[in-house]
Amino acid sequence: MTMESTTVHNGWYLLAFRSELAREITPLAVGHRRLIAVRDDDRIRVFDADCPHRGAHLGYGGTRQGDCVVCPFHGKRIALGNAAKRWSVAEHPVLAWGEALFVRLTDDPGGDRGFEQAVKAWETTYPLVKAVTLPVAVASEYVVENAFDPDHFKAVHGVPGTRGMATRAGDGGELVIEGEFLMQTSPWQDARRLEEVRWEAVRTRTVRWDYKPRFLAHAFSPSVVVTEFGPPDEVHVIVTGSVPTAEGGCVARVAIGVRGDQRSALPALIEGSEKALGEDKVVWEHLNLHAAVEYDARDAPVRAFRAFCADFGTLPDRVGEEQAADDAGAAR
Repeated sequence: MTMESTTVHNGWYLLAFRSELAREITPLAVGHRRLIAVRDDDRIRVFDADCPHRGAHLGYGGTRQGDCVVCPFHGKRIALGNAAKRWSVAEHPVLAWGEALFVRLTDDPGGDRGFEQAVKAWETTYPLVKAVTLPVAVASEYVVENAFDPDHFKAVHGVPGTRGMATRAGDGGELVIEGEFLMQTSPWQDARRLEEVRWEAVRTRTVRWDYKPRFLAHAFSPSVVVTEFGPPDEVHVIVTGSVPTAEGGCVARVAIGVRGDQRSALPALIEGSEKALGEDKVVWEHLNLHAAVEYDARDAPVRAFRAFCADFGTLPDRVGEEQAADDAGAAR
């Protein structure tokens, strides 16, 4: 997998938020892979979108009829996930966590990396709510890579410092990075308190790092990272995802989970996520992706993330490419 392509991998994607799926059938995509999300009572299911008859997109004009979608082009009944039927579209594994919907485009167990089990541990205490959706003109993997780039937190986001930030393999095969942020006080305090802390440092000519939140991030795929952030009594969860577009960019999404007693912090957390992603976007969209890269020792976590990405299996961008390869083989 290259970091500059729209390659579709076999891991998890944060495909959409529930608010984006108001219709019974919603067209979606991962790179060139065209998909539909189908509402089935309170459940959301995801299928390939290309009609197997002539390739019409079932998400544009298709209508639900029992366990089928009626194709808008020729009116054929296309079964949903029933390969025993002549006309059928494949179903993909889905995970719903609060307002976020995650999908994998293959049943290959190697693509899970412990994500399903981890979600079970988080979803009750930290139900996810939508924070940010932002189109970005950069390859999808750069969005998640940020969690493994400690120096960018200071240079781009003004974090005073970090400590530790070492990577390791997680229990489920995910990639983990853990360390501390060194800060004067919690960034989620009200503006008045933040200003008081700044002026105290100026008055005493002494900066005290009294707030040292833990940073613990799990990358479960090149496109999904879950970060636990904060001291033990203030921990919240930030889920960052990215979905490649057919044009070569991506759509970045951030969701946030807090405990029931922390809900008053949500507006500040959402505002902070919007600000941070906007700052990242400026850098991402002006990268020279073809420039020679010279790493140094501090880039070890980034290199670990890139090796993690390279370990993922890739899938054809278009279902039709699979058929074309089969046809070519038959012709030989």
